[in-house]
Amino acid sequence: MIDRSVLVSEDEILGAMRLVNGAKGWLMEGAAGVALAAFLQEPNRYAGKSVAVIVCGGNVSPAVRQRL
Repeated sequence: MIDRSVLVSEDEILGAMRLVNGAKGWLMEGAAGVALAAFLQEPNRYAGKSVAVIVCGGNVSPAVRQRL
């Protein structure tokens, strides 16, 4: 069951990937960046709540790696 879906742009996904790479040094693939990008769209929605965003996978093409 899906309660809600969120549309994120390629730029938002890349931004989420950059954020994690800069903060933690982790290289994560775009599929994982989608969840974080969606979360980052509405930070006030989650204020005061405990939130978990699943981040997995490190399959990044050389072209995307260069953009990071």
